[in-house]
Amino acid sequence: MSPHVDRAREHTSAWMYHFGLAEDRQANDRQLRDWKISELAGLCYPDATAEGLDLASDLMGWYFAPFDDLFDGELGRDTARSAQLLGEMTAILDRPVPVVGPGQPPVVHAFADLFRRSITGMSPAWRARAAHHWKGYLAGQYAEVVDRCRALAPDAQSCLHRRVSTTSTLVVDDLLERVNGDEVDDLVAHMPYVSQLRRIGAEIVAINNDVVSADREKARGDLANNLLLVLETAEGLTRGAALHRLAGMLRDRYERFERLERHAADPGRAPSPVPGALRNVAGLRDIVAGTFLWDNTTGRGST
Repeated sequence: MSPHVDRAREHTSAWMYHFGLAEDRQANDRQLRDWKISELAGLCYPDATAEGLDLASDLMGWYFAPFDDLFDGELGRDTARSAQLLGEMTAILDRPVPVVGPGQPPVVHAFADLFRRSITGMSPAWRARAAHHWKGYLAGQYAEVVDRCRALAPDAQSCLHRRVSTTSTLVVDDLLERVNGDEVDDLVAHMPYVSQLRRIGAEIVAINNDVVSADREKARGDLANNLLLVLETAEGLTRGAALHRLAGMLRDRYERFERLERHAADPGRAPSPVPGALRNVAGLRDIVAGTFLWDNTTGRGST
């Protein structure tokens, strides 16, 4: 756990209030504590600088409180309004300076601030990579809205593919380099085993999360955007059989993750360790482990 969690919580409280993401600051403070938002940032980024953890905690606060919950209501069943909101956020990523167009709601202004702070001090290559993963996340959110409106029932493979985007894990992976002050060379970031570790880690996070959040999502009738519920509805599995299937998927991914970790750490495979790769791989493990612990100890536990 990062030693900067208490400071980050105070920063996120003030930041959310400043951007109009919380009308009642005291109620928002209680929610931040109950949901352990800053603790999640501290678990995922134990080596972050104090300023870096402020940024990470703000991102978690933005994501779990105002943004993700937007799509649980009417907006999540309105393709036109969702496209307008998500399209403006996507456009921010490509503007030389992350500024917001006129008439946008607070959640968009806060997003622009997050991206502006995220790219500070980072290379153009990192910005392009981060923007690419953000676009995948935003497009995944829109795909969920479209499928919900059309009452489509995806198969398990399609659901998992989309959940990798909408859990935002790839975005969280990118932020690791920014908050730790340790950018990975672009060549290393795109090495096959590093890319595979990112993907496998994102799948682990998505599967674990869907197990934790299944009952909540079933209660609101959102059956097509949770892998456990898709196995039950689209494939007709019982809850026990569906959980058994997911346990096997997790076991396979944990084993693959560990094999790739050993590949990265084995000095016998290269004259010297690849610069930055070992630190980045260790950071990816922190994100997977930290998210798992948070999912099973918080009152929120749903993405």
